[in-house]
Amino acid sequence: MISVRIILLMVICKAVTSLPCLSNESKKDFDNSRIALRDMENHLGNTVKKVDSDFQVLGKDFQKTKWYKYNGHCYYYGADKQNWFTAERKCREIGGYIAKIDDEKENGKLYASRPKTDDHLWIGLTDLNEGEYRWTFDQTKATYLPWKRSYGKKAMAIIVLP
Repeated sequence: MISVRIILLMVICKAVTSLPCLSNESKKDFDNSRIALRDMENHLGNTVKKVDSDFQVLGKDFQKTKWYKYNGHCYYYGADKQNWFTAERKCREIGGYIAKIDDEKENGKLYASRPKTDDHLWIGLTDLNEGEYRWTFDQTKATYLPWKRSYGKKAMAIIVLP
């Protein structure tokens, strides 16, 4: 009985070891998949390096162009003197909007970081419906209104990127 078990075990082992784990077609697919994954890994690695490099360049540009970051927004003081409507349009064209200032603290931060000139700055507040002041960004009614009324003059815009 023991000899039958040993012979049976030897036959089974020989049968198992003589079978290929993968057919030639499966092996080829597996090898092609491995090559494709290695290529993808290299491509993603190069992409991450490029994105990292681009972020470093953007960071330097951000500092050079005098962008100011506050409370999750990026502010830029435009140098072109425009009327309010042109300033609003130009802000939208670059993906931003004229500043929406919600409170005294934000107003103080923006005032402190402004260019040191006598030029006026536009903000995104309008009363297209006379006496009803709304922010162009989201059309909410303004609750903080410490500014002087002014219209028709040329000024520089405070551009905000969300």
